[in-house]
Amino acid sequence: MRSRSTNVLQAVVLIAGMLYLAAGLVFFVSPTLFAGLFGIEVQEDWFNQIKSDSFVAPLFFIARAFAATVFALGASMVLPLFDPLRYRGLMYFSGVMFPFMAGLLLLVNGFRFEHLVLKVFGGIILLIGSGFIFGLVITRRMAQAGEE
Repeated sequence: MRSRSTNVLQAVVLIAGMLYLAAGLVFFVSPTLFAGLFGIEVQEDWFNQIKSDSFVAPLFFIARAFAATVFALGASMVLPLFDPLRYRGLMYFSGVMFPFMAGLLLLVNGFRFEHLVLKVFGGIILLIGSGFIFGLVITRRMAQAGEE
C-alpha cells in the first residue's frame, strides 16, 4: 500500500499531466481556440499573414511543435503514477526543471511587456514546479529506502 506522501506526489503528477496534455493539445490543434480561451482576438486572415512572414512563420510552427512536445510530456506523466520510484528522474526534469525554466521566462516577459496571459501561465507553471518540489521532498526518505 502506498503512503500518503506518495499519494500527494502522485496527485501533483496527475494534475500536471492533465494540464500539460490540455495546453499542448489545444494549442497544437487550434491556436485560435487557445487564444480565444484567454480573450485574445484573432483576425480572420491571421494564418495567411503568418505564412507570408519569413520570421513569424518559423516561430509559429516551432511553437506548435513545442505544443506537441508538451502534449507528449503530459502523456508521459502517466508513468510515475504506476511506479513513482522508477520514474523519479522524469519527475525532476519534467516537473521541476521544465516548469521553473518556462515559468520564470513567462513571468519575466509578462511583467516586462505587460501581458496578463504570460503572467498567468508563468504563475501556473511555477505552481506546478512548486508542487513537484514539495512532493519530491516529502517522499525523499522513502525513495532512498526503496519504498513507495
